[in-house]
Amino acid sequence: MSKNDHALTRRGPDQRVWYIVAHATSMIQAEIPAGLLRSAGIPVYLFREAASTAIPVSYGLLGNIDIAVPEDFYAEAMTLLEEGDVEADDALPPGDDTDP
Repeated sequence: MSKNDHALTRRGPDQRVWYIVAHATSMIQAEIPAGLLRSAGIPVYLFREAASTAIPVSYGLLGNIDIAVPEDFYAEAMTLLEEGDVEADDALPPGDDTDP
């Protein structure tokens, strides 16, 4: 029995079970947490969902991307993502409000 029974999983094309650690609505949004995980040496797989097979749209409300890692890296990945969870406004340096 897995120690991460509460985690969502998906089976990849390699037939391995991958544990979902984050969700995104575009590839650009998905690459930020995926890059953080990869830089820590954690394998990452991105599952892309298209809203339809006839029109393969996979962004915004019409698509979803699951960011997943192998089970052995699940706890470490969740810790890294929680530590790196920063609001977009907090990531920018304070602006200069003075007039020229």
